[in-house]
Amino acid sequence: MKFGKRLGRGYFGEVFRCTWNDSQTFAVKKVPLAIIKQHNLTQQMELEIAILRDLVHPRIVHLHFDFRDKTHVYLGMEFVSGGGMFDKLSKCGKFTLPVSAQYMYEVCDALDYLHQREPPVIHRDIKPENILIDGEGHAKLADFGWSNIMQNASLRVTFCGTPDYLAPEMIRGEGHSTSLDMWEMGVLLYEMTVGKSPFGASSQEATCRLILKVDLRFPASLDPDAQDLITKCCKLRAVDRLTARQSIEHRFVTKHCGQPPPAEQEEPLARPSVEARRLQRDKEILEGEMNTVLQAKEATEQNLAQMTEEFQQMENRLRLEKAARETVEREHAALKEAEAKQIRELDELRRTTDALSAEVSRLKKGG
Repeated sequence: MKFGKRLGRGYFGEVFRCTWNDSQTFAVKKVPLAIIKQHNLTQQMELEIAILRDLVHPRIVHLHFDFRDKTHVYLGMEFVSGGGMFDKLSKCGKFTLPVSAQYMYEVCDALDYLHQREPPVIHRDIKPENILIDGEGHAKLADFGWSNIMQNASLRVTFCGTPDYLAPEMIRGEGHSTSLDMWEMGVLLYEMTVGKSPFGASSQEATCRLILKVDLRFPASLDPDAQDLITKCCKLRAVDRLTARQSIEHRFVTKHCGQPPPAEQEEPLARPSVEARRLQRDKEILEGEMNTVLQAKEATEQNLAQMTEEFQQMENRLRLEKAARETVEREHAALKEAEAKQIRELDELRRTTDALSAEVSRLKKGG
């Protein structure tokens, strides 16, 4: 498999265009195992793979294969040639009503498929960054990194998602159901038709306050049916929100799907634009990468300090061993010298004894 152009990057990995046998093209998501373990996301990653393997729908990006090596997990996804909705929305500012209605229909069609499964699947991270556009201009839902399965219809309580898209129940730390996705669809439709974030503010805390108040403000020129659909998706109480199927059947979708795009005028709002959110996302990704580098630097410094301490301890041991060895060598030299002296004294004594013996023999012969 040949890795080519990088198609995008997120908080936990990168996506590359890859070819197999120079004939098949895939979008391969490459996620470092170190980051997965660092953030305790092993179970989440396994869940994403399990969900993707089981999904077959024309409006959902298909998983063709997955594998891993010693350092990364690789997800071989369907290659969607039209690029991402986020880039298109950033470039044009906002979509026409017919285009917005088409995307609303197609993403809700994918969500209806997910929500009607047994058990239901919640995407939990609907936003332009996770929607791709194919070569014919149709939307495909992607990136199930935050998805979860509702076992026995129990509510999930994991806090996740993009701040601008957080539903009230997520902020309050309550359980959530498939209606969470529909809140996010309301936020998405607002961004598509207005070109601004409905609850975006200068800080995450301020954004959360706006969400909890459901502080929706519409431009006067926005289509009333679009306003109605957004309002009915972004209800404070989850049980009051439209379902995916009801959203598909809403007048805004049925009226504008297939209609020629009308001329629309941009009306400025105080809320941040999609482009501002892009810059914020890139900033957060860079900050995350910097934190990873700093953590690696800190770990390296700790290892270096430990190695320095171990080296110092080893040097001290060697110094002590050298001193002990020198003492033993001096003692050995002293013993050798004492031994040599004793040998010399014995030789002298032997010579003296031999001389006395010779003298005694001579005297005996003379007598």
